[in-house]
Amino acid sequence: MIMKKFRYSYKQMLLIYLGAVLGIFVLVASIYEIRIERNYKKSILTTKMEGIADLAKQAISFYGEPIDGSKIYSLLPDDQEIRLTILTCEGTVIYDSDTQDIDSNHSDRPEIIGCRSGKSGWAIRTSETNHREYCYLAKAYEDYMIRIALPYELDIKHFLRPNTFHLLISVVLLLAVLVAIGMAMLQNYKQLEEALAKVENEKKENRRMKHEMTHNIAHELRTPVSSMRGYLEALVDCDDLDGDRQKLFIQRAYLQSLRLSDLLRDISIVTKIEEAPELIKVEELCLKDILSGVLDEFSAKIQERGMEAFNLIDDDSRITGSPSLVYAIFRNLVENSCKYAGKDTMITVRSEKTDEGMIRVMYKDSGKGVNPAMLERIFERFFRIDAATGTDYRDDVGSGLGLSVVRNAVQFHGGQISAHIPPEGGLEFDFTLNQRRKRL
Repeated sequence: MIMKKFRYSYKQMLLIYLGAVLGIFVLVASIYEIRIERNYKKSILTTKMEGIADLAKQAISFYGEPIDGSKIYSLLPDDQEIRLTILTCEGTVIYDSDTQDIDSNHSDRPEIIGCRSGKSGWAIRTSETNHREYCYLAKAYEDYMIRIALPYELDIKHFLRPNTFHLLISVVLLLAVLVAIGMAMLQNYKQLEEALAKVENEKKENRRMKHEMTHNIAHELRTPVSSMRGYLEALVDCDDLDGDRQKLFIQRAYLQSLRLSDLLRDISIVTKIEEAPELIKVEELCLKDILSGVLDEFSAKIQERGMEAFNLIDDDSRITGSPSLVYAIFRNLVENSCKYAGKDTMITVRSEKTDEGMIRVMYKDSGKGVNPAMLERIFERFFRIDAATGTDYRDDVGSGLGLSVVRNAVQFHGGQISAHIPPEGGLEFDFTLNQRRKRL
């Protein structure tokens, strides 16, 4: 026979755990309450019996030697069946109001043993002389001990018994408080469940995005590699190619190698930002200097296309950030302008400080711009403007990751980026960078 396994939901486990905690807490609290109440009542009874013993001691002092137990006993309260025993310090009975067991030794009685170790001893037990259950208290004085005993019957038992009503009230109040806490926890369970579902959905979405990115990367890598292989195979296999044809194939293979290099670079940047941002080092940066370096790198292409570029970033626009990522931001923006803005266009980059401790950068080119419907998609991975709008430089297409790299790099620096079309046309990117990103 196969035993069926029971699997509890998170809510059931929460209820079981809460019920177990409530039960244990109430049990421990009840036991503690019983002990406290019993010790309190015992202290009241002990004080009363010690008062009777002190009264007997005063009577002994008044009458003097020899001790007349009957006279002393007659002075004690007669509202209860008090049993009076006077003993020597060694435990020998001098007088006992209930028996004639004189000269017997009671040193082995629990209350006498307790009295020797302190000022008084306490015990509830059955008398060995008359076989009746008593509540005993023995108290030591200078030359003798006095033992007071009260019959442990209904009155004393009822007195020492815990107050059931008070205990019940305490337990009910405690349960009410704990149930209220439990209800509050259960009320928040839905939010917790939604949060867990959100985390699980995020994990699924991350897995889906990684799978999709892996698929896209494989596809993007296949294209330049296949092109390079085709051109190189033609050069190797076709001996009758003329010089111009060979040069064209070599140039195209070279362009595809550049595209492959750019793709690998962008993939590396995106992966590092998303998977291991703590490994990215930061330092003090001057945005104007970084943009100048990018413009120097693209100066040949800018001149080739008859473009102009103006670096109007303030000299004091400085941040604590990653030099490679900030360089990648400007490099991808300038590269996109060179590819898609068109000939005889202008690039203008300005900056300003905000009241929130951020540097705002406005990057604008006066080129062809893009379809307004595409503004929401241009930061997606592997989305290419040239695929939708066309370009004059088909052999110089990008990896489709450039603006995705820009967005991730801006977010790494605590900022946001948006794109819009200015009234005079072209395309403008508006983004912010935190001036004080924490050093990792």
